[in-house]
Amino acid sequence: MSGESNMAKENKRLRTLMTKYGLTIKEVAELLYVSPVTVQHWRASEGAVGYRNMPRGYLELLKIKLGEK
Repeated sequence: MSGESNMAKENKRLRTLMTKYGLTIKEVAELLYVSPVTVQHWRASEGAVGYRNMPRGYLELLKIKLGEK
């Protein structure tokens, strides 16, 4: 079993979705009604300065808006 936390998995899924759909940090921020800095924090590597866990609700909202659900 990986030592990766559930939250880290959500951050990883964000990066995957951004790549799949060619989304910029600004576009994700606009879709989720958060600041681009917040998205930057979610995209940072776990343990990096500024790293923040992406709340599950924001990931779910992004997936819905992208037609993933």
